[in-house]
Amino acid sequence: MAKIILVSKKLNATSWQLAKALKSQQHEVILLTSYGEAPEEDTDGIELMSYFKTWNLLEGLRIIPGLFGLQPQILHLLLEEDKMNLAQMVLSTFAKSHPTCVLTTSLLDIRRGLTRRNPVRYLIEESDIITCPTVEALGQLRGLDVRSMRQGRGILPPVLGLKSDSSDSESEDGHEDLLEHLAAAPYVVMPFHEPHFDADGSAFIRIRTIAQKYKVVLWGSYSHWSLRDRKKFAAWMKAFQCENNWIVTGNISAKIGQKILEKSTAFFLAGQSFNPVEITEYYIKAIHGHCVLVLDSKQSSVHSDLWKSTVNCWILDYEKLQKDLVKLLAKPHLQLPESISAQLSQDRHLIDSSLNELNRLYNKALNHLR
Repeated sequence: MAKIILVSKKLNATSWQLAKALKSQQHEVILLTSYGEAPEEDTDGIELMSYFKTWNLLEGLRIIPGLFGLQPQILHLLLEEDKMNLAQMVLSTFAKSHPTCVLTTSLLDIRRGLTRRNPVRYLIEESDIITCPTVEALGQLRGLDVRSMRQGRGILPPVLGLKSDSSDSESEDGHEDLLEHLAAAPYVVMPFHEPHFDADGSAFIRIRTIAQKYKVVLWGSYSHWSLRDRKKFAAWMKAFQCENNWIVTGNISAKIGQKILEKSTAFFLAGQSFNPVEITEYYIKAIHGHCVLVLDSKQSSVHSDLWKSTVNCWILDYEKLQKDLVKLLAKPHLQLPESISAQLSQDRHLIDSSLNELNRLYNKALNHLR
């Protein structure tokens, strides 16, 4: 197996789960990250280099001699979006100048666009391996002036780390009334991040549509709204006879969130704009909560191997979301024949398939260097 330096500006669930997944496949993994970062759990043999304070040119140049000493076979840059700093540029240049090192880039979200003013464009053109979280994202790389005809490309979504993120020690104080209140009737949970009330907004039309059949639990807070907006929202829901069919949770712990999901009729994500890291985090919550997921066709492209509409989730067409939602709510229930949680516990290859593809790309690139 290979010696890999995984470079990530943040030590978060995304970078740590990828490091752990690579380690589990017998690679020697060094995680190079920001100064002061430390995992909440045992490193399990992953070497942590918490080095960069500012990620500037000088810091990048200073660490190069140490990297030469480590003699990595693969330098893997993990970019959560399409921007990079001077230190990352130096590291990628080091990898390309090192005849026995494979430069790999994982680009998780294309927000700005890969124009000629974006240095990430040139990183992708120089990389030996490129991964993106979806086929659609990979398609956005067409037309780039790739230097190597042998560049490997693959699909690598954020790793699904299925270890529970809720602690038994978390308190339920102050939320017993909420849990009791929700036990009275079937309810659907929706993440709630709306900046203000908009009666014509598609998000609020979906909330109202669902609330005409199920109670809607808006998982989030609207404390940042003006009092006027809150009153307008309440009056608007009342005008559609939904005044008792919605509730905003406010800030709740992961443990309370999981309890709410466990008792829910469905966890409704469709129509909301999440990047691949965010949608993966919601998938993990749904898997831990053993709940029914309602996705749209864009969202289901992340970890696409997992999702089978009408079997282990509901997938609504993104282009005709409201129409499909009305059809879904016309069904007598939202129960499904299979549980994604049970499926994953029995069938690990659904999670490992993208990592196996990454290993194939690693091996192919390393063989070309020999």
